[in-house]
Amino acid sequence: MATFKHNKKRNVGLVYEFLVRRLSSAMVNKDKPSYAKTLEILRKYYSEGSVLSEERELFDVIRNTRGVSENAARRILAEVQKQAIKMDSKKCDIKKSNLLKEINYAFGKDFFDAHRVPEYRLLASIGMVIDGSRGDALLSESVAKIQLEEGLIQYMTTKGDYSVKQPSTQGDVDQLVMKMVAKRFEEKYSKTLIGPQKVLLEKFIRYQVAGDEKQLHGYIAKETMRILESISKAQLMEDVIKDKVMSDKLEDAKQHIIKIGPLDEQVENLMLFQKLAEEIDSNE
Repeated sequence: MATFKHNKKRNVGLVYEFLVRRLSSAMVNKDKPSYAKTLEILRKYYSEGSVLSEERELFDVIRNTRGVSENAARRILAEVQKQAIKMDSKKCDIKKSNLLKEINYAFGKDFFDAHRVPEYRLLASIGMVIDGSRGDALLSESVAKIQLEEGLIQYMTTKGDYSVKQPSTQGDVDQLVMKMVAKRFEEKYSKTLIGPQKVLLEKFIRYQVAGDEKQLHGYIAKETMRILESISKAQLMEDVIKDKVMSDKLEDAKQHIIKIGPLDEQVENLMLFQKLAEEIDSNE
């Protein structure tokens, strides 16, 4: 199952924590060269107004929010994502790459394993949600993103110790999580999806969250046959027969109805053909 991949070396919040711990360790050990270099890197990349500092502040907004209402937590998370989208992601990526090069050169590649960060999971979740808000995710990634967001919502609405969970694996999701994910997708897509697309999406969610692959493949096969029949009927229509361009497009559609590739891409591809079948059937 596809999920978000977390890269701790490009997580602005985590790298900052690693550098702060490196600075503290150098101070305790009276390692002046290491202290000076670490401080230099922190000032260079995390000074006020820098792009990495702006992104790190988004981490702090969530990290420092505890015990608020669910409605407030959702508004805060939405605002964080909104601000992340506004940022210059290309410039941010360049700065992250430069920062990584300097760290590797100054401290070696084992730098990221030298210090333990107690809030590692929380910072990892925040980082993946921020990154996920900046582009169109695949359907499977959207499921993982929703699970991450809900974990952050729970963190912000509780007080005291709370361990943010990473996206669940197959067999590790209860019905409550299943309903939550389905509800979020329904809210997002219900106004734009036609009936067969909703059913396909629901079965895809169930597969992603609960590992119910049999139902998904069964529905894909059934929908494929239905759509092929609709296209074949359209090809026999007099207007289509006279229109070579349209006829060729329908024949091409039949050849590409099942896209070879990851399952989530196949589902997205099939949803397009479901819309085409609806248009064909409505014009009969």
